[in-house]
Amino acid sequence: MMVSNREVKDKFTTVFRLKNPPIAFFYTDNPPKEPIKPKRQRKLANRPCISQYINGVKRGNTLVIGRESKNLCTGGLHWLGFTDNFFKMPSSQFHSVGFLDKNGNVVMEGEKTVKTPEISLALLEKLTDPEAPAEYAVFMPLDQVNTEIYQPLLVIFFVNMDQLSGLIMLSHFDTNNHAKLAFGSNCTSFVWEPLLELKKGDPPRAVVGCLTECVTRRFVRKDEATFTVGYERLVEMYDNIDESFLQTDLWKIVRDRT
Repeated sequence: MMVSNREVKDKFTTVFRLKNPPIAFFYTDNPPKEPIKPKRQRKLANRPCISQYINGVKRGNTLVIGRESKNLCTGGLHWLGFTDNFFKMPSSQFHSVGFLDKNGNVVMEGEKTVKTPEISLALLEKLTDPEAPAEYAVFMPLDQVNTEIYQPLLVIFFVNMDQLSGLIMLSHFDTNNHAKLAFGSNCTSFVWEPLLELKKGDPPRAVVGCLTECVTRRFVRKDEATFTVGYERLVEMYDNIDESFLQTDLWKIVRDRT
């Protein structure tokens, strides 16, 4: 019998003492609700991060982002595959020293996560530009997904460090294809890098995120990181729980400490 999303959610919640529900991600042309359309025009530096909206999904809401969802972070829309006008040169300035006028005065402060625009640009040039296969991207609590209508691609966990260690160990319980640490913004670790892993891995590697860019860490709790894995791989992990270290007293000591 095929396991249900609710059974998967309940098992992981119990075994890991999760505070946040696992979040499914998928693309569709027929979203379950209207996409967000922030109306207020904002400057680039002040546009909301997609991480801020995903915090609502942790509380049980559904988030739909589409090609027409404007005034969000340009990078977030790009890494979801919705924009093809991601200008890498300005982005490299934004990541590093910022923007100066002809007199050398600062017009907009940079993030200063990279020392020079050249280093940032060299990194951006190596990255594969994504392309969304449908009009909308959906983030939804896993147990709310009707699999007769939607097929999850990824599942995202927001976890503390002890829960993260357990998920990482479970992800390579039956393989030597170990989890990967994402180097980049939150949105690249939520979706872009895990989708790349679906194409490369057998089984695909899980991706650990929200740890390497302090600028966007302000949108998650200070003890929190993300663990993202392909949906089908998650079901395999579910099947391994009962014969794994997760049934030992050693794990329960770690899980239950405060």
